[in-house]
Amino acid sequence: MNDGVEPVMIDLTDVFTTGMMFETRDELLKWARNVGTENGIVVVIFRSENATARPRTKTKSIIGYERSGKYRPWKNHNLTRSTWTRKCDCPFRLRGTRSSVGDGWYLHVICGLHNHELAKKLIGHSFLGRLSQDEKNVLGDMTKNFEKPKNILLTLKDHNVESLTTIKQVYNARQAYRSSLRGSRTKMQRLLTLMERDKYVYRYRKVEGSDELRDIFWTHPEAMTLVNNFHIILIMDSTYKTCRYRMLLLEIIGVTSTEMTFCVGFSYLQFERVDNFTWALQMVKEHITSGEVEVIVTDRDLALMNAVENVFPKAVNLLCLFHICKNVKANC
Repeated sequence: MNDGVEPVMIDLTDVFTTGMMFETRDELLKWARNVGTENGIVVVIFRSENATARPRTKTKSIIGYERSGKYRPWKNHNLTRSTWTRKCDCPFRLRGTRSSVGDGWYLHVICGLHNHELAKKLIGHSFLGRLSQDEKNVLGDMTKNFEKPKNILLTLKDHNVESLTTIKQVYNARQAYRSSLRGSRTKMQRLLTLMERDKYVYRYRKVEGSDELRDIFWTHPEAMTLVNNFHIILIMDSTYKTCRYRMLLLEIIGVTSTEMTFCVGFSYLQFERVDNFTWALQMVKEHITSGEVEVIVTDRDLALMNAVENVFPKAVNLLCLFHICKNVKANC
């Protein structure tokens, strides 16, 4: 059913018809891609065969449009998320074959028709926006320096004004780079390796009878030095399962004599229970050797308040003024 709309058919047979003999397959592909870019299409390799692959076959490459083919649905039919595809089953096909005499290559048009409008701009086509090896090196260096993706993209476009890379491809490349650093290790193994390398102080405990991580606490050695010099006041707050692992993040802050704040430590906790908070606070307490904590500021989290009373019984537990005002406004 086409709803009365005539299908689009654009013939580019004459554009890709050539009697040229190319010295190598790469030159043939380069020529076809340049012609495709000039006419608003992205040319990619569909299939390549060598003469030794199967009996009675010739060395050839089948070339087509980036959006050719049909969408292959997920094998799991229970998925409820909506899907979208760029495939439009375009029939456009080219064939590159090696010359029977010598090492040259010829290009033949199998089908020059396109069932879609030609693109006026090629920005957003994933193939043309791929990063070169030099660009990947720049992205890796900037990622190590904690540069934002938008700054990485601007740097890449400054180096190559004709770049068609998009911000989404920068995000994907950053993820691939980080995965390459991790190698075969899991994310938790990678985290522990980095903590060992940078000499962080960390503790963790597992679920009984399993390798599953239950809670983890970590802090920088310089933070331990600071908290031993300024251990009078500690401020504690937690975020409620907003990370991808659905774990609670407890953050502990200290205050210097000049009213500057510093991070004492962090802890990912499996549950928002007294036992989990008590374990994390005990990890802090065992590293404070210069005196007693006198004041602890928290929000009105009963589990955290009970854990504070268990671990720091002599400390005064105050409620955070910010959270009090926030609750008052919410209930007005």
